[in-house]
Amino acid sequence: MLTISCNGQNKKMKTPTELTNEFIIECKKWNDFAFATKKNKDENANYKIGKMYDDLILKFCSAEKKYQGLAYGSNSSHCPKQELVTEEIIDSTKAIVKTKFTNEKFSFIEHDFEYHYILNNNKWILEELYLVDDAGKHKSL
Repeated sequence: MLTISCNGQNKKMKTPTELTNEFIIECKKWNDFAFATKKNKDENANYKIGKMYDDLILKFCSAEKKYQGLAYGSNSSHCPKQELVTEEIIDSTKAIVKTKFTNEKFSFIEHDFEYHYILNNNKWILEELYLVDDAGKHKSL
């Protein structure tokens, strides 16, 4: 973690890997919340699910981030027990964190992800998340 001095105060800037691990945890929480809320037939489910996802995006991305439609299910695509960082590449103001998701029940089910960050005002911002497969990179955020 890098320490930045700001107006005489030291603030610790989180690394792209630290942010990726936080995102995975938060994404799992959101998925589980969304699935349970929809399953319980909450009359305000769509609003609550959308609001929680908006908050997730705002925590890690820029306020201008346009994201895809919401997708969730009984098993989250991101889970701290199943998705692990395999590599962090930092080049000045850009960073890529690579992860591998391995399904804990069916280990033959694996997914590779890339988290792309930009450095803005001494803070790493998640610019895009990609699912990586043999056909290329596919936006997943």
